[in-house]
Amino acid sequence: MTASINCHGFRFFSRVRPPKNALIQFQIIIRKEDKSFPSPIYPGRVAWVRKSRRLDGVSLVGVELTIPLNIWDVDDVPEDWESYWASPVEDAATFISEVDRILDSARTADYYHLLDVGVNASRSEVKGHFYKLARRFHPDHHMDHPEWTPRLSALMEGLTAAYKVLTDNDARKKYDLLLAQGSAEGVPDSWKLVYGYLEKAQECLAEKNYAGCIPWLRWAIESEPNCSSHRALLGRCLSAIPEYRREAIEQFEMAIQMDPRNLTAHLHFGELLELLKAPWRAHAEYLRVLELDANHREARDRLSRLSAAPRAAARKSLLGRLTGRR
Repeated sequence: MTASINCHGFRFFSRVRPPKNALIQFQIIIRKEDKSFPSPIYPGRVAWVRKSRRLDGVSLVGVELTIPLNIWDVDDVPEDWESYWASPVEDAATFISEVDRILDSARTADYYHLLDVGVNASRSEVKGHFYKLARRFHPDHHMDHPEWTPRLSALMEGLTAAYKVLTDNDARKKYDLLLAQGSAEGVPDSWKLVYGYLEKAQECLAEKNYAGCIPWLRWAIESEPNCSSHRALLGRCLSAIPEYRREAIEQFEMAIQMDPRNLTAHLHFGELLELLKAPWRAHAEYLRVLELDANHREARDRLSRLSAAPRAAARKSLLGRLTGRR
């Protein structure tokens, strides 16, 4: 009996307790119009197994797909599946060039051009285009390039502003009226100001000048106090300076409170907690990253290292005692 499904796995009850990390194959029976169609055979991995609290002698098994896909043939895909689709690999120079092009056009283009939709686009079309752009440009999808974070954060700020207006009926009517009068510009002045601060932060971050990056990020947060990504980036820069690590904790906690799905905040907060000799708390942050993205390699590596550390210390201690006896 299937308990739940999502875009990268499912869980089910079983009387057989498979070992964790065991490779399995499974097939889905899709029912449409009173007919059943067997799917292709998919590979999977047993991510976890635990005893059922409700059914005696039965285990609850979590299975992770090899690749996140809508293999369930769900017609109306939930919004929270959007963040899991894999982004196509592209040349770094081409990617950054495209980011800069959109940022430049965002200063003058209207919201419709920014999201690449027509003026008569439906709410679902606007939402689809926004998620398509977010999958490509969100900083969480480019964590192996931390130097891109300020630039991508600035871009996402502009895209999010456009999305909020065009998916709100009242706000969209007012915006369309301003466009018709020729008085609506691409993005608000406040966003342009924040983008300027983030550009300066980008320059400092590229040179690993974390102290120089901090004031620019503070000013960006003053203009956009509810932006989770700005606070996560500030927390990361503060973490690099021992005297500021207490404040870094506060910034990470606020970033996570504003956006619990912020992978960057969870990951870098975990790194800071490791530095502060709190591995049990870091462990929880890395687990949260894997809950949001089961294929996150860096979080997996850090969890493995944390799990192995106590055993390694115990072996060293035992060896030391044995050597002492000799």
